[in-house]
Amino acid sequence: MYASRYLPITASHSKNAHTDAEELRFLLKAANLSQRTAAKYLNVDERTMRSWCAGDGKPPAPVLRALEFRAAYPAGLMRMIESNERTINAIQDGRITGLSDGPDAKVKCLVELERLKRLNEEHRAMLRMDRAFHRRQEAMLGMNEQWLPRGSGLPTDDSLDEFDAADEEFRAAQAECDRIAKDIRAGKR
Repeated sequence: MYASRYLPITASHSKNAHTDAEELRFLLKAANLSQRTAAKYLNVDERTMRSWCAGDGKPPAPVLRALEFRAAYPAGLMRMIESNERTINAIQDGRITGLSDGPDAKVKCLVELERLKRLNEEHRAMLRMDRAFHRRQEAMLGMNEQWLPRGSGLPTDDSLDEFDAADEEFRAAQAECDRIAKDIRAGKR
């Protein structure tokens, strides 16, 4: 099982130098998950996750598939943003001068430029929403661990502050996505 076509190529994954621990660490990084969060996400013990990441033991294939799926969504959005940015730069630098023949070629380039900028704004908003959601979820899990029988019975001020900050970030990202959706429904995008 290899992190392949669905993830950006940011690390070498040759079959010769590949280990399950490297694969697991790569997927955790691509999914923007800590070992602790991934353990909770996958419903496995934290010590088990740490040992897999250290190379002690082999993670089951379903674990790698679940993380690959979790990592694919933000990675796909990032690839689209990067591709759009390259096209935007090419249009702005004059490397793409006409998307059609005729007198309206420049106008079509400008229309495409604005379309790509709007798409990137939408993709970035979805990425922020995804990251904010997972930050808020991790903060909630951190608070839940502090209830009895695992913790002292009450969340700490730090964990409450982190949840409040994560919730505020989530609400801001949600408002941005709602604004974009409203514009799309109104035909402004």
